[in-house]
Amino acid sequence: MATDKLATLVIGDSKADAELKEMIDFFKLSDKGITVQLQRDSKKIQFEKLPCLIVNGKLVYQYNAIAKFLAANSSSHSSKSEIEWNQIWQYLEYRFTDIQSIKLDNAKIQSVLTEINSILANKTFLVGYAQSLADIALYLGLHPIAGSISVETRERYNHFSRWFDQ
Repeated sequence: MATDKLATLVIGDSKADAELKEMIDFFKLSDKGITVQLQRDSKKIQFEKLPCLIVNGKLVYQYNAIAKFLAANSSSHSSKSEIEWNQIWQYLEYRFTDIQSIKLDNAKIQSVLTEINSILANKTFLVGYAQSLADIALYLGLHPIAGSISVETRERYNHFSRWFDQ
C-alpha cells in the first residue's frame, strides 16, 4: 500500500542539508511519506534558502525546526514527554551555540568534551533511554572533532567516547 506524502525536504549541498537527509534515513521517515528532493531537481519553485521543509504547502526553513519535525514524526520519539522534548531542544541549541563555534579552538574543545563527559557519566543517552534527536545532532556536530582527538584524550573523556562509539 502506498504511503501518502507527509512532507518534502528540499536540500542543497551544505553539511546541514546532508545531516537532515541522514536523519530521515535514521528515523526511517521515507516509509512515513517524507521525501527528499535536491534543489537542482526542483524546476517549479526556487527557495529563498535551504534546507526547506514543505508541509501542506507551508515552508519551514530553520535546521532546528526541521529536525524537530522529523523527530516528532518518527516512531522513536512518539512517546517523548514535554520535558524530554525541551531537553532535546536544549541540546539542539547547545549544538549550534557551543559546538558549532569551537572549530580549532583547543580550549573550547576541551570545555565541550568536559561538559558532555560529565553529562554522560551516569547515563547512556543524552535524553531518555534510547537514542534521540539530541544524540544524533550532537554526534553529527562533534564528528569532525571526535575523529581528530588522540587516544589519550578519548581515554580522558571516557563517557564521551563510550557514547560517541555506540
